[in-house]
Formats: sequence, C-alpha cells, structure tokens
Amino acid sequence: DKEEEPPVLTGAAEALDEKLGGALTDLMAENAKAFKNGAGVGSTTPTLRVAAAGSKAKRYVLVGLGKEGKDWEDGDITKLGKAIASKCSAEKKVAAASVLLSGKVGDDSTVLSDISTAFYSTLYADNRYRTGAKKEVPAEDLKTVTIAIEGGVSDQSSADAAIAAGKSLTMGVSLTKDIVNAPHNVLNSESLADTAKRIAKESGGTISCKILGKKECEARGMGSYLGVARGSETEPQFIHLTYKPKSGKVNKKVAVVGKGLLFDTGGYNIKTAMMELMKFDCGGSAATLGAARAVGELRPRVSRPISLSLRVRI
Repeated sequence: DKEEEPPVLTGAAEALDEKLGGALTDLMAENAKAFKNGAGVGSTTPTLRVAAAGSKAKRYVLVGLGKEGKDWEDGDITKLGKAIASKCSAEKKVAAASVLLSGKVGDDSTVLSDISTAFYSTLYADNRYRTGAKKEVPAEDLKTVTIAIEGGVSDQSSADAAIAAGKSLTMGVSLTKDIVNAPHNVLNSESLADTAKRIAKESGGTISCKILGKKECEARGMGSYLGVARGSETEPQFIHLTYKPKSGKVNKKVAVVGKGLLFDTGGYNIKTAMMELMKFDCGGSAATLGAARAVGELRPRVSRPISLSLRVRI
C-alpha cells in the first residue's frame, strides 16, 4: 500500500493540536492506514480522551472531509452527517458535543440542511413495539450539538434556518419509517387515515385533509380500486391532502401520489419468499404521508398548492 504523507493540520485544528501537545497529529499518524488523513468523507479516527484537572476528560474525534481541493460528490454530505451522529451515539454519557467544520463546508444552506437531515435520520429508532433491553436509544444522553464553521457564516439566521429545515425533513422521513415498520394488526386503512388527519391538524392550517370512504368511491365508479379492498375487515380510505400557503397567488400545482396496499386484502399467497416483509407494500403511501409531514413542518412560501393523494387499499 502507498504510504500516507505526514498529516498536516491548519487553522483552528492546528491551534487545538498545539494546545494538546500534538496529540491530534499523533492520532492521525497512528491511524494513517484507515483514516488516510481524512481523504474519505465521513471516515473517523478512534476517540482521543484527554484528562483535565478538576473536570471530566474531554473526547476528541477527527472526521474526514475528503481530499483538499476536491468538490463534494453525491452522498458526501450524508456521509458526513451520519458520521457525526454515529460518533455521538457511540460515545456514552456525552451530554454536549461541539463540531468544528473547515471552511470547505462554507455556509451553503443546502449543505447545512443535508448535514442536519443525515444527522437526525441516523439517530432514528422505532421502539414502539420493543420492551426492556430490546429498546434502542441512540445518543441517549446527548442534549446539544453545536456546529462551528471555520471562518464563520455570512448569515447566522439563514444557517439556523437550514439546520431547522433538515430536522423538519427528518420528521417526514421518520414518519415514513414508522408506517412501513408498523405491523398490520395495528396499521390498517383507518389508522392510516387518522395519521393523515393528524398531519393536517398539526400543519398550522396549511394542509387540508379530505377522505373518501367506500360509498364516495362507489359513487365515482372506482371499481378497480374498490375490488382490491373487498377482502379487508376495514373499509378503504382514499386520502387527499392539500398544502396551500396562508398567502400567495396560485399559479402551479404539484401532485405526489402514493399507493397504500396494506396487509389484509385477502386472496391467495403465491409468494415463495419474503411474505413477512410484504407489509412494505404500503411504502408509496408512507412516503407520501412523510412528504406531507415535512411540507407541513417547513411550510414553504410557494404560491402554488401541493396536492398529496394516497390510494389506501386494504
């Protein structure tokens, strides 16, 4: 293997390394083969613990941002956010963490939002049906994470808004995961419709919810749609969510459509494998509801309504 060049730290990282007596440089050198001086985005070093008189030991981790001078590639920002979250979760009994990012990150709102989304998504855990030791709580003791960008940001409010937007997007992603993970003795057409109603209720008046039941669907001649639902114990629910900003002229409409085929539609089992995973057939509706949740949280100032329709057949 090609021998890695001696590591060189600059800026705030160099100043911190000097304060620690070169410990960060030694850490990179000791892990040169795996860390490669941070050439791989999202790569991390082992944790360095530094004891301080009269206080708890501080922990330091180096995270790779890629080769110097190389632009971000698809997936790089996700790797970075995931690496930060994974390290925060792996380090037990940590209540606060500070993340210093080089000027390469800059204060691009999209980059900051994507880091936030990846961070929160990595900490997702579904414990609704777990008990005792089976429950998983990533970063259980973590309360705050402070991100500092070397050189600062040009607009602090925009940077804060980007971080918040990433968290809002994650709320939609988490809802999608919750839906597809739910067992279908719990998830049926009625509970999915209730989820849609809750999204509308929590949207601050920006999302309206209209649900067509069996009779309304029959009146519209939706025979194919209704045929799939005949084996179910609960009636089909055709869910229509519409987002519209509180002000603004409508000039364009965007629709997102997802199919929600749930698990008790009846019929013969002709699957040869993975039958226990067929609950994922509701993924289309789950993704659409997740998008609705995210839109309701973000409340974009667009001058067009966004229509989100679900075909729930159970």
